[in-house]
Amino acid sequence: MILNTSFAQTTLLPDSLANAPDSVKMWALREVGDSLIFAGQYVMSKQAFQQALALAQAKGDRNAIAMGNRGMGFWHEQTGDYGQAIAWYQQALQAFQESGNTKQYARTLRFVSACYDRLQDFKQALNYIKQSLALAEKYQYTDLVMQGYEGLAIYESKAKRYQQALTLRKKVLAYYESTKDSVSYYQALYNIGLLYKNMGQYGRSEQAFKDVLAYGKRQKSDFLIGYAYISLPYALIPQNKLDEAETCCRLALAWVNQVGGEKHTFLEEINGHLSHLWEKRGNYQQAFQYYRLQMVSHDSIVSAEKNRQVAELETRYQTRQKEAEIQKLAESNAEKNRQIWAAVGGLILLAILLGTLYNLYERVRRNRQKIQHQSEQLTLMMREIHHRAKNNLAIVSSLLYLQTASLDDDDVIQTMRVGQQRVEAMALIHQRLYQTDQTTTIEMADYLTDLAESLLKAYGYQVDDFDLQLTIDVEELDVDIAMPLGLIANELITNSLKYAYECGQRPLLHIWLGTVNRLSDSDIILEVQDNGPGIDMADWQQTGKRNTFGKHLVTLLSQQLNGMFEVIKHNGTLFRLIIPQSRLNA
Repeated sequence: MILNTSFAQTTLLPDSLANAPDSVKMWALREVGDSLIFAGQYVMSKQAFQQALALAQAKGDRNAIAMGNRGMGFWHEQTGDYGQAIAWYQQALQAFQESGNTKQYARTLRFVSACYDRLQDFKQALNYIKQSLALAEKYQYTDLVMQGYEGLAIYESKAKRYQQALTLRKKVLAYYESTKDSVSYYQALYNIGLLYKNMGQYGRSEQAFKDVLAYGKRQKSDFLIGYAYISLPYALIPQNKLDEAETCCRLALAWVNQVGGEKHTFLEEINGHLSHLWEKRGNYQQAFQYYRLQMVSHDSIVSAEKNRQVAELETRYQTRQKEAEIQKLAESNAEKNRQIWAAVGGLILLAILLGTLYNLYERVRRNRQKIQHQSEQLTLMMREIHHRAKNNLAIVSSLLYLQTASLDDDDVIQTMRVGQQRVEAMALIHQRLYQTDQTTTIEMADYLTDLAESLLKAYGYQVDDFDLQLTIDVEELDVDIAMPLGLIANELITNSLKYAYECGQRPLLHIWLGTVNRLSDSDIILEVQDNGPGIDMADWQQTGKRNTFGKHLVTLLSQQLNGMFEVIKHNGTLFRLIIPQSRLNA
């Protein structure tokens, strides 16, 4: 990307740097860009980065061009445009490679990894971390090596390869100990404590957190003290050190109320500890109270994340709008004088026209306001209904979950959990309805994706080890169709996860929701296929050990939709349901 911004028009540098070398000017412009980003001045920040890049291009310095490209990538990353940020970072990588600056090349690879992580493309994110680490180890960039170990350890932990993650964490810990960097050492020790917790080595986890707490108290570091108090219950509760865990929770609550920070994130974690603690004490009523507080904090976190995403989109929109306005003003300056007299005559004619149309406009405006008000009231009522329905179903799901704690029969526990999943499938419908502007239709792609992924997690499957294929050609369905269809999908996916993947091969599940032309109408078709041993229609209709209630529920819901269904044994089990267009129009 070549920028034509004229450096002679730069107004972002102080007068004292007017005669400074170009290298100093470029460095200063990038520093100004960084500062303006954190001050929320995105338009001026972009201008600073553009001017630094334009100066580098005019000079022909490949290393400076690379730094300029990375600055532009950083600006797009901070405004949430991760795809465009990756494009700029790739140009920076090419320029760093041409200039032979391997250290900045390795550092930029981590920038790219961060963007892919935000896009939830974890495979690519991990790939770029490994590339950065390989370069850092080859050229002995110790600081980048440690950063690479830390990044790689995070992904090893996500994949539950805890021993590999622990080996990497210990290397980082040993490095900071050798360099006598106490702050970094205890931060690394805290991460090891979390890893020991995930590995079930609760004694070692407890000792690591207590060492961090002791250091935090010596240094009077509220940050380390607070995090240690929040994390200690992870290690104490499994060891039945319930009183000590409760004391840590109380101190953590006091810290959160004192210093703030990511308040709802902390409260969700603390209330989760207290719920688990009281459950182990056998006081399920108290456990449920803290569980509800945990869910309140969780909902607040979700809302905050959505607000952050909206703010990013709004920032990008406003930035582009301001840039368009600046460009438009620059292009129109040459014509303004000629347009002034034409505008005067136009205003006179416009005043006459406005006087004629004013009364009509007022009537239309009042009618629109009335209709808009009624529409907003109706939408608000519908959202409130769906929100309350979702909350009520969430309470039912929580009660089912707590009830299983008092049961000993595995079959009964399994039945209770399946019932809980059915309730959550319905609750997901209502949650999507009150979180969007649509109060009567469901976006099926998002809904079926969330439903399938939540069931995978419930049955202990990892996304990386499971081929989940969703082809959703029907964008939206009315809630009266989506609710029974979602319950049918829940039953079929659950059935596959429970019985289809016992042969040892890599599990595959394909879900297709589309349309099929029959005569003059377009019917809806739902297909769910796994790669298990397979059953046919005759096996499906037989009663046995498998959940005949689930089969009966699928049959009843299919009849409710006036649908025709069949079970086919073909490379596994294929369930096909066809819903006629006449039912969709009912």
